[in-house]
Amino acid sequence: MEELPTSPDVKAELRKRLLQERGSLPPSRRLLLDRQICAHLLRFFQSREGSAVAAFRGFRGEPDLRPLLDVLHESGRRVFLPVVNNDAMQFRAWSPESVLTRNRFGIGEPLAGRLCPPEELDWVLVPLVAFSPSGSRLGMGGGFYDRAFSFRLRQPPAVRPRLVGVAYSLQQVDGLPVQSWDVPLDAVVTDQGLCSFHDAVQESP
Repeated sequence: MEELPTSPDVKAELRKRLLQERGSLPPSRRLLLDRQICAHLLRFFQSREGSAVAAFRGFRGEPDLRPLLDVLHESGRRVFLPVVNNDAMQFRAWSPESVLTRNRFGIGEPLAGRLCPPEELDWVLVPLVAFSPSGSRLGMGGGFYDRAFSFRLRQPPAVRPRLVGVAYSLQQVDGLPVQSWDVPLDAVVTDQGLCSFHDAVQESP
């Protein structure tokens, strides 16, 4: 399916509409969908190798992945959370005992812990505002993930890290404006399950 022409107005309108839809989910419905997303993600990781997993703390209506993070940590995976440093994003080790501090956007970040370069991650769970059937992603507009993983634009899909969007199914749209620096997703996991865009994500490496 073709993507939409690049336009700041189109992106802004999509972002506004979908943030409103996501934010209007009733708490009981959101809790159910979050549990379904975490369950799908747990099944996803049970059949896949790779010890270094970057995740995120839910912000402005994003899915709550805290139950998943606990299980990944207990299973021996190395879990990292994003930390923002000026216009760059890094990934710092997280554990259930980690002390979090809020960055300038109000998102919790680990205060201490080992930093992992983006190139050394195996899997990256990516928040998003919208995604398309071709794997395009609309974020919050800061460009942090696109800058951090710009090297993926020069690599084949099978090369790690693999980027997996995490969203509610209501965030899927028919098409998105795409620019040359937009880093596509390898897959998306929603409350309805896995949507894979590359064979490399289908089975365990």
